[in-house]
Amino acid sequence: MSTSPNLTSELEPLRAMLAADGYALVADLSADGHTILLEVTATPDACAACLAPAGVIAAVARSCLSEHSSLAEHEINVHLPAHS
Repeated sequence: MSTSPNLTSELEPLRAMLAADGYALVADLSADGHTILLEVTATPDACAACLAPAGVIAAVARSCLSEHSSLAEHEINVHLPAHS
């Protein structure tokens, strides 16, 4: 897996939204380069009741991607902490 610089910068609003509730985001591209993998992890200050479902996080991620980005058509897989 490799992280695209565009992916990192375009998902910054999502990263900030998650950080406000105590979560960290790691975004990578799958080995085949066709899927965006979002790994959400809880920090010690995480608010379990505040974490949105995976589908909502994927929708926010999609809205962050520029329609002109080569990443805009990628599938998005979200992995949440086990407690969510």
